[in-house]
Amino acid sequence: MSSAPESLPLLRRSPVAGIVSSFDATPIAYDLYEHTSCSLVLVIPGFWRDRRHPSMLTLASHLHELGYRAAIVDPRGHGDSGGTYGFNLYEHYDTAAVAEELLRRLPTVESITIVALSYGASVAISTAARHKLPIASLLLISAVSDFSKITPRINPFTLHRHIALSQALKTPHFDWQFMRSPKLRALDDVRDVHVPICLIHVKNDWLIGHDHSMALYEAANEPKELHVIDIPGNYHADRIFSVAASEIDPVFGEFLRRYTPV
Repeated sequence: MSSAPESLPLLRRSPVAGIVSSFDATPIAYDLYEHTSCSLVLVIPGFWRDRRHPSMLTLASHLHELGYRAAIVDPRGHGDSGGTYGFNLYEHYDTAAVAEELLRRLPTVESITIVALSYGASVAISTAARHKLPIASLLLISAVSDFSKITPRINPFTLHRHIALSQALKTPHFDWQFMRSPKLRALDDVRDVHVPICLIHVKNDWLIGHDHSMALYEAANEPKELHVIDIPGNYHADRIFSVAASEIDPVFGEFLRRYTPV
């Protein structure tokens, strides 16, 4: 889900673009930022985000500086991927297809850490629960636990801080019956995840309340950690990296160092 864009980073290398077919022949696009690490960090953006959004380029640059290979996927219905976004219905198949393709392309990669944001975090949990992949850990930012529990706190005077006009004009393909369409609940699937999980959330997030991460933390298996950042602004997902770098960067980097070998 959304936040205002950031300035473009200086990436050391241009990404290698790829496309894989998901279980239903839907084309799923991704970018691979090569490095020498034996681990791969696979990034799943949230709803209304694609792999070339400035915030995703910033995250790719940050991961590269930390020494990691990184890949960013276009969720179905977004960017260059086909299909219709289902708010965690079939997206776990797409993520698994990208992961399996990258493991074939990169034989030196031993494990995958998934970094996921907002609704992408639900997809990450379902992917880890439902597919046999060498996943080392999950790092989840502003995670959604259950669609039915989403209650945005919209303030018209501060909405411009969170949603950019340029983003609003770039509409993804999604199920317009999403209020009633079937969905997987991350809160159910997280019980079947048996890798380390780190949950990061801003207190009173305007879009996805921090109670989502608290509920996921309670249901998750050990090892697990929860970081609720108490800062003004009620920021969501990737926006946290620009407004609260001093709080999120140490948590983000330390979790990766602990479970994701360079």
